[in-house]
Amino acid sequence: MIEHVGGSPEANQNPWAQIFKSILVLRAGAGLLLMYRHGWQAVRDAYHFLWNEQPWTWVTLVKDAGLPLPHLLTPVLALVVAAVALSWITGFLTRLFAFLFLPLCGAFVLFASRAGSDAAETGGLYLLTSLTLLMFGSGAISLDQLFRIGESWSAETKKKGW
Repeated sequence: MIEHVGGSPEANQNPWAQIFKSILVLRAGAGLLLMYRHGWQAVRDAYHFLWNEQPWTWVTLVKDAGLPLPHLLTPVLALVVAAVALSWITGFLTRLFAFLFLPLCGAFVLFASRAGSDAAETGGLYLLTSLTLLMFGSGAISLDQLFRIGESWSAETKKKGW
């Protein structure tokens, strides 16, 4: 977690500067983009697919990729994308949802690369964002910090020297 810039933490007294010194910009920015570009639309399309029996392109793409049970897997993927985006926006259980998002991003990059899609770059960026959030956590401005989630584990690993 980035606490201050430079050698002296007392030198940086501007409270607005704390926002840009934390991982908040990456976490919330990636979460907002993920929700806006993929999550909200995916959940809406999954709802119409399940209840109104409307066709959905994600089902076709998952079926063409050769994955099993595309009619069941695709709505679950939509829910995971929306849950990850919401977690990143709020900073709640960020490491857990970043860990859950890693295989999804990895599979997407693999299948999109095979298909020759330009969307593989987007998946790669979300993969790197997920890895970063997994390693560094949600930052100082988050619900994880507010509720002290993950601090006991972090303190134990520091004692053991990991």
